[in-house]
Amino acid sequence: MGNCKKYHDEDSDIRDLIKLLKSENNRIESIEKLLGKNEKLAEQLLGIRAKRGKY
Repeated sequence: MGNCKKYHDEDSDIRDLIKLLKSENNRIESIEKLLGKNEKLAEQLLGIRAKRGKY
């Protein structure tokens, strides 16, 4: 019976770790999306400035 609790605790730890990894992955994906948006905005701004002859 003692072993059952030990394995249950390890399963809980593994589930918690999986949740943390999924959460971290979601954060990374959000950051990547923001970087992509910023890159597009930067390209647009540089394009506008190039048309005006500033760069």
